[in-house]
Amino acid sequence: MRNVILFVGWPILVVGSVFIFIKGKGVYGLVKGSLIGKISKTLVYTMLVEMYSLGIVATFFLYYSLKIALYVVIPVFIVWFINFVVAVKVLTYATDEAKKMAGSN
Repeated sequence: MRNVILFVGWPILVVGSVFIFIKGKGVYGLVKGSLIGKISKTLVYTMLVEMYSLGIVATFFLYYSLKIALYVVIPVFIVWFINFVVAVKVLTYATDEAKKMAGSN
């Protein structure tokens, strides 16, 4: 069970972080220096730190005690996934708004 969680979790973590980084870079590229750009940059950095911190702690916890870890890691992952979805929606919204702002000038 531990290996399944790790072999599924780490690739999701890497792919998710690359996706968020690319999405955030796109927003930042459209509105460099503005408040939206700074907020999206901060969102991306905090999400990346959060994601890898969670991944490292969950990995160590899974090796420490699998039984206890399943009750902690899976609920925390679910909360993280909800947060990830919200971050992607915010970045998508920011991209759309930045494109509107660029088009209206």
